[in-house]
Amino acid sequence: MSFKKIALASGVAASLLASTAYASVIDRPFFQVLGVVVVWGGTDFDENGSTAPVVSDFVLLTPASGTAGADLISDDVYAVVTGSLDAIKEDGVTGTTPSFDPVSGTGSGNFTDAGTAGVLDAADTFNAFGIDATTDIDGGLVGTHSSSFYVASNAAFDIYAEASLDATSTMTGMTLENITHDMSITTSGDDGLAFGAQAQNPGTVVDVASLNDLTTATQVFDGTQRTAAAVGTLAEQSVRFDNVYSLDSDTATAGVQGYDLSLGTGKLAADVTYTVYVP
Repeated sequence: MSFKKIALASGVAASLLASTAYASVIDRPFFQVLGVVVVWGGTDFDENGSTAPVVSDFVLLTPASGTAGADLISDDVYAVVTGSLDAIKEDGVTGTTPSFDPVSGTGSGNFTDAGTAGVLDAADTFNAFGIDATTDIDGGLVGTHSSSFYVASNAAFDIYAEASLDATSTMTGMTLENITHDMSITTSGDDGLAFGAQAQNPGTVVDVASLNDLTTATQVFDGTQRTAAAVGTLAEQSVRFDNVYSLDSDTATAGVQGYDLSLGTGKLAADVTYTVYVP
């Protein structure tokens, strides 16, 4: 066989090998977890038959940083009375401490708050009491408002708040500046549903002196980590955000100056909206 014929045969064999098809299987496992913030509390004001505990905000942290998260539930969460799952009232003080007493100095301790908690009404009673230079009807005539909501997350988040004076307010000269605001975080407890066993403090509260600082959406919580610290249920991975509001009758004086008879009568009410933001 000549060299020329051998070379031709090898070329044909090479072309046959090049055209052979191979069977292939393509697979592509895919997993994605978005930032999620779950908020729960009540479904309405007490007067409207609120139910609790209910998850009414399920927020995705998908929008741009510094904007509100994307809520997949159209309803809103309503705060509950701190330390319980009782609904807050639309028209009445909620969460007043047991020490509510309209009288200070000599004469204190003779009052029984038998009606609406934290509000002086016709169902309440007094015992006769002595009077001296210290007896005063001061801040005790108006209780504090203490309310909470619960949050669980798999990522850091921020909270912004915005406040407006309710149209039903009638207390002359009183504005949002006369309502102080103090936020804190409780990482675990049992308010009728145990929470926080597998949770951690998710960040830092931003100090706000009064609701007048919240006339536009303003950051009140700076998140640095998720609430979920270990494997657990939604309640176990939740923390409680607590808000205490007080009436400050004299904003020009340091500290909280309580109610004084010179203020007269009326009602001071505000609406505060808390919104989960993308950090």
